[in-house]
Amino acid sequence: MKTLHIISAGAMQAVVTELVPVFEQSSGAKVSATFGAVGQQKARVLAGEPADVILLTPEMLDDLSTTGWVVPGSQRTLGRVGMGVVVPKGHPPVDVSTPEALRATMLAATLVVYPDPQIASAGRNFDNALVSLGIRDALADRIRHFPNGNVSMTWLGEQRIPGSIGVTQVSEIKPIPTIDLLPAFPAELQVITAYGAARAAKASEPALGQAFFDLLCSARGREVIVDAGFAPVD
Repeated sequence: MKTLHIISAGAMQAVVTELVPVFEQSSGAKVSATFGAVGQQKARVLAGEPADVILLTPEMLDDLSTTGWVVPGSQRTLGRVGMGVVVPKGHPPVDVSTPEALRATMLAATLVVYPDPQIASAGRNFDNALVSLGIRDALADRIRHFPNGNVSMTWLGEQRIPGSIGVTQVSEIKPIPTIDLLPAFPAELQVITAYGAARAAKASEPALGQAFFDLLCSARGREVIVDAGFAPVD
């Protein structure tokens, strides 16, 4: 049986996971996918790990095209997603609707969980928001980082620590049943990140890669992308 290899940003995990069974049934192939922070996943590509389709930020895909790892011109932006704030499921909601409310809520938190800003877009974006609010240093001993949003939010939901708060991109929040997404994030601090896909230049199964890429770009793919929390790109 042939195997399609996918290297994907964690923000796109819900999309890929939803489409894999559809693809396996239609193609008769097996899918092997890895997910993680964008910096970590780009490093996998550069290390020569097997890849037929790559899902990262458009900037990273363009860079990989320039350096020979992505088929030139195959890059396609699929959707854009912003940050969200969560509490463990069933815990009292907190106010994060304005910069002032977010600042007060974070200062009152017992623990603030988000992805590692050194390798993850969501972590970098929220770290910058804390700096902008002037509270990054004040929270230093209450911050806990994980390699990506999925791991961060899964841990937060499992631990159920009173007063704990998590932040990552909405697409990494919606699939996790043990956390509650709060209804707003301050527009003044919000950062929208684009994600896309491209075909790998060193693919071992280029035909399968093209088929999965086509599925991502299809009407069914768009539906899944929207359901995962992304604003689609027309």
